[in-house]
Amino acid sequence: MSDYDELREKFFSFLLRRPCTHRQAHEYLSRMNINDDMIDALMNEAESSGLIDDLTYAKLFAEGHLSWGNLKLTYELSSRGISRENINIALDEFDDEVSRACELADSWKNACIDERKIKYRLLGRGFTNKSINYAVKAMY
Repeated sequence: MSDYDELREKFFSFLLRRPCTHRQAHEYLSRMNINDDMIDALMNEAESSGLIDDLTYAKLFAEGHLSWGNLKLTYELSSRGISRENINIALDEFDDEVSRACELADSWKNACIDERKIKYRLLGRGFTNKSINYAVKAMY
């Protein structure tokens, strides 16, 4: 088995264990101290086979973090190397932020948490002021 085949097997095994972004995959390969041509070849093969897809990653990430607002989702996806365009597409297809904020606010109200704390919790989870204000008004 050639060096390329061994690296390819190790890299694809890494990608199959968990979804990752283009940046994360590139960083993984860079830590292996291999030349740029081999990195490019492996990245191209992984992208063409669908193992690396930043838009799909963004959509799955957003769906997995229902209790986060769009500000926090945008920050986290951006820090993982997702482009602004892919973030916007993923969030446009995702549930409405206002409805998510309303659900959280409602559940916290039912747990007897006061309005001020609900606002701060929503703010801490990255909801916009507009969504927070709407959610709090909808509680009463």
